[in-house]
Amino acid sequence: MTDSGGAALEVAYNPVPAAGRVARHQATRLRLALQALVIAAVFALIWAIARDSFDLGTLMGMLISWLVVFIVLFTIQNLRLRAARKDLLTINEGTVLRLDPDGVAMRREQRVAGRAGEQDGFQGVQPHPRDSALDLVGWGDVSEFAVLGSSIGAGPVVRLIDAAGNRWEVPVSWLDSLPGTIDSAARAWSGGRTGLDVSGLDRPF
Repeated sequence: MTDSGGAALEVAYNPVPAAGRVARHQATRLRLALQALVIAAVFALIWAIARDSFDLGTLMGMLISWLVVFIVLFTIQNLRLRAARKDLLTINEGTVLRLDPDGVAMRREQRVAGRAGEQDGFQGVQPHPRDSALDLVGWGDVSEFAVLGSSIGAGPVVRLIDAAGNRWEVPVSWLDSLPGTIDSAARAWSGGRTGLDVSGLDRPF
């Protein structure tokens, strides 16, 4: 959205996609459990009605093979659900990204690594004058502003790196603005010097 206090694009956290992922994984896990019950009931029915027509070893082999597949799928689904819930709980409220004539600013909680991996690498980073919860990087100090990653988990991230090597990242799925909107704002307020680079989509970190 546009900041009423001045020319700016303020991008807020958006928990809806993460909540949708949680709901989908919960539904898939429930569907797997129901399918397991149905298949177990079918096996029991077949064994009760036509036990003399089947070789016990063959039937048990089929049951064990199916059980292994089910356990693997159910475990994977549980891991996905846990990751989705963790993402949902991680998402904050308020503005996460701001672009204006001063530069690009990202929420302090999105810090990933300081200069050369140093814990105190962010000491030289200044807060945005209009929002002290945001770290401000002037347009002249932006070293990288890009979208990187694949659709796995929370999906691609917007990465910001300043000239000192400090890095911030936030998943695109957590934002309430599209990459195209962010790119247009960056180019407008940086005088065309900086845009949001999306060439790194599906490229490993």
